[in-house]
This record gives sequence, structure tokens and C-alpha cells, in this order.
Amino acid sequence: MTARRAAREQPPTLGTVRQRGKILDLFAGAGGWEEGLRPLGLAALGVELEPWACRTAVAAGHARLQTDLAALDPREFAPTWGLLGSPPCQAYSTAGSRLGHSDKTVVLACAHELAAGNDTRGARLAECRDARSLLTVEPLRFALALRPRWVALEQVPAVLELWRVFAALLAAHGYHTAVGVLRAECYGVPQTRRRAFLIASLDGPVCLPAATHRSYDARRKRVPVEERDLQPWVSMAKALGCQADGVVQTNNQTDDRRRPCGLWRALGAPSHTLDSASGQWTLHHPRCGGWVMRNRPRDPECLRDPGAPAPTITATGKQSWVHRRPATTVACDSRVARPGAKRSAERPGAPGRSQDALRVTVEQAAILQGFRAGYPWQGPRGWQFQQVGNAVPPPLARRIIEQAITPGE
Repeated sequence: MTARRAAREQPPTLGTVRQRGKILDLFAGAGGWEEGLRPLGLAALGVELEPWACRTAVAAGHARLQTDLAALDPREFAPTWGLLGSPPCQAYSTAGSRLGHSDKTVVLACAHELAAGNDTRGARLAECRDARSLLTVEPLRFALALRPRWVALEQVPAVLELWRVFAALLAAHGYHTAVGVLRAECYGVPQTRRRAFLIASLDGPVCLPAATHRSYDARRKRVPVEERDLQPWVSMAKALGCQADGVVQTNNQTDDRRRPCGLWRALGAPSHTLDSASGQWTLHHPRCGGWVMRNRPRDPECLRDPGAPAPTITATGKQSWVHRRPATTVACDSRVARPGAKRSAERPGAPGRSQDALRVTVEQAAILQGFRAGYPWQGPRGWQFQQVGNAVPPPLARRIIEQAITPGE
């Protein structure tokens, strides 16, 4: 599919904001930015290379051009009204290679050269330790070539330094800019995700959106004075429609590439940051046949079981734990072994994931990322989780876009 044909096949503009031209979404993934556009009545053409992410987006009603963005000529997409972009984060993320940190000098040099009208990406790519590092300059290349009325970019916090330089380069070309790190739970997302954003506009001064919800801090006992008028953060339990007396365990990757046990967080709080490994997350409930997690003195109160009754037996002769688990939205079936049935042979006393734990489903992870229920994720389970983890939370995307298209308001 050519770029022009894909642009013609975009859905018609409807809603609360008049779309004044084409919106281009670079590294569009499964549609996080576009789900933020959707309630505003706006639509975009997404450019994405990964096949499963393209299939998901198309199934959700979003236009996709599946191609290598770095090989495109931005002029083919002129004129463009708005530009969105979330370059791959693996080179900079703590969950990725982190080789991008050593490539920042190369990336910044390439950005300055692009701003001066000299495309040196071919030569600079050979200098990068991680080829994905240089993809960060692609939104800048498109912005300088197309001069859209507004721009909104997102990346992991480690890229904030690059965003500040890009903002200065855009300012030299007439843009008003704003840069900073935002917390997803401050915008109604049931997740403590931190991301760096860059907003730019040719139509007037811009600023990052004000928080609508309170920030989350497990150590904080009182609501800060400046947040008292804000809505409470959204908990995992509220988002998933389940009881709050349970916990989610995430699996942190160690230096030896193992995921031994991870961190716990109560369902009554926002979740940890979702990433491509979120398929290994597990839901735990305290009242499963007397299950008590041992050797974890700092476990939340909800893990201390006062003595629950034994499980019942189903008509098929299987033990049923459903009556003591979260609602069916969270616990998809009863095919779960008795708590503690499986432990590591090498570390029998470790509190690692056992078969009592219910793995977080793709649907649950997507909801915690801010997607609407029933989003049509495509591909193998691992690829679906990768799509979820790589996406911009739609509620936060919407607030960023609102700021970009209404400068000075």
C-alpha cells in the first residue's frame, strides 16, 4: 500500500474537533496515540513496520502503512497538519539494551545536521552501538521536512535530554515547545508509568497538560496540599472491576537474565509500568485455601490470611478457587493448581511465582495501559504483550494532543 493510498483510506473526520489536515503517526504500533485521537473525533495515518502491531491497529479501525519509516521521504506525506511519534525505546529503556545512552552523542550530532539541512543518517548509523538509537531522530526529520502545525512525541525518561535538544532545534524553526516527564497515574491511567514528552506548535505557546488525578506514592500518608482538589488515582482493582484485597507481582529481570520474584503491589494501587514482559506478571489473592506468603515481612496487609475455608470441588472433580479470587474479568477460569504446588527446586524457600498465581491476561494489561476493553489484539501472546507495553496510554495521549492542538488555552 502506498502512502497516498493509505491516506485516502483513513476514516472520515467526526467529533468535537475539526481536523484541518492529515495527522501522521510515526512508529504507530498498535494505536495508543490514535486511541487518544479517537474521542476527539480525529484520525491519523500510522506508519509501522511490525506486522502484528499493524494487524491490531487495522482491526481496531486505524489506518496503517506497514513499511520501514527510515527509508521514507517525508515529502510524500505533505501537507501534514499534525505529527505524532513514539520511537522505539529499547535502546534507552532499563528493560532494553541501554546501548542508546552511549549513542546519544551520535544521535545529537545527527539531529543538528538534519536541522542544518544535511541528512547524515547513513554515516551516523555506522557509529551507533545500537541501530535503534538513531531512529529517535526520525520524528525530527519529518517535522523539519513537513512543518506540521503541531507535534507531539513520547519516549522513556532517559530520552528527555534528547527531547530538550530537539525542542531547541524546532524553536529555531519557529515552533513553540514544551518538554518534560509526566506520570500516567496523574491522568487517570491505572499505572505508575513515567514518560518524556515533547510538544511543539507553530500556532502559539504550548505547555504540558495539568494533572487531573493525584500522584501515587506508597510511602506517603497524606495527600499533598497541591493535589487535594484533584481526583484520586485509579487503582488496578477499580480498572479491572475486582476486589482490592489482592496483589500483583511483577518480575524484574536480573543481571543473570532470570526473573526470580519481582516486586509486589496491592490491587488497591496503580500498577507498575507495563512492558513487553508483563505477560509474566501474576495476580495473587490472599484467601486461597489458607495460602500465606512466607518470608516476606513487608507484604501488604491483604496477604495475611485469617484462615480461609478449604476449596470446593467442581462437578468435574476439580478444585475450584474462583469463589476466593477476583472477579471473572480478572480470573478467566478455574484451571489453577493449589497454592504452593510448584516451587523452584534450586530455591525452594523463595517466594517466586507458583502455580497458585493467575497470570495477567493481555486484556487486563491493556486495560491497565488505558485501552478500551475488547481491543482486538492480534498475534501470539508474547507479541500482544509487547504491543501493549510499547503503546502510549490513550488517556494520557489524549491530554497531550489536546494541548498540542489548542496552544495558549
